[in-house]
Amino acid sequence: MAFAQAIFEQYWPCWQQLFAPTTRLYLGGVSLSALVEGNGSLLTEIAERYLSTEELARWNGFSQEKRRNEWLGGRLAAKLAGSALLGEPEAGWQNLVIRTEEDGRPYLTAEAGKMAPFISISHSGVLAAALAANCPCGLDIQLTGERIHRVRERFAFPDEETILQSSLEKSFAETERLTMLWAAKESVRKMIRSSPLLGLLEIRLLAGHGGQGTPQEPLLLTFASGREPGSCPPIISVLCFFADNLAWAMGCLPNITKE
Repeated sequence: MAFAQAIFEQYWPCWQQLFAPTTRLYLGGVSLSALVEGNGSLLTEIAERYLSTEELARWNGFSQEKRRNEWLGGRLAAKLAGSALLGEPEAGWQNLVIRTEEDGRPYLTAEAGKMAPFISISHSGVLAAALAANCPCGLDIQLTGERIHRVRERFAFPDEETILQSSLEKSFAETERLTMLWAAKESVRKMIRSSPLLGLLEIRLLAGHGGQGTPQEPLLLTFASGREPGSCPPIISVLCFFADNLAWAMGCLPNITKE
């Protein structure tokens, strides 16, 4: 869990200026490799300690070990982020129940009298991560790999690749640029609460605004949606960077908040 926490705590002062002043958020992460290395009894102990009865039943229903670990890691990351935002002690994690809407979007419920934050969950490679915020948020992490080239026509327009190429240092390879674009568009899909979910080609990259694509100096990208103006904001901003071979993308919509 320390990896995402360390990134957040170290670099939040750098990131804060890229979010609205009223934005409150927290980033949590869980090492999936640590879960895989744990034996069955240890995983069961972790699940029983932190999951609600409802969540535990769902976790026990997964037959594939990989899916079980990813799902558990994502829930733990979301509870870590959500509890930090709420000031909830670790002992209260069972009271933070994560359910899913019909479109698969996760949401957090808290004890009576507490306003549950918005959440977004992602996992890739050996990490599960989650963002909790007082406004609709989207987080996506993606491990770089050659597969991204085979699906580029499903999410990338040539002009968007040109924008990214001019926005990032030349040291970034094409694979990294495409992975960042994919992650950024996925984060937009998660934060925009429209039904059905936005398609990746409905989301258009407009510009990059400085930054180096690192945690210290993240790249800020702006996007527009192809949906009717009333259903989506005209401009959507996403903060992007690379860390440990993962592309990170996150954003929040500041006009809808939970206090």
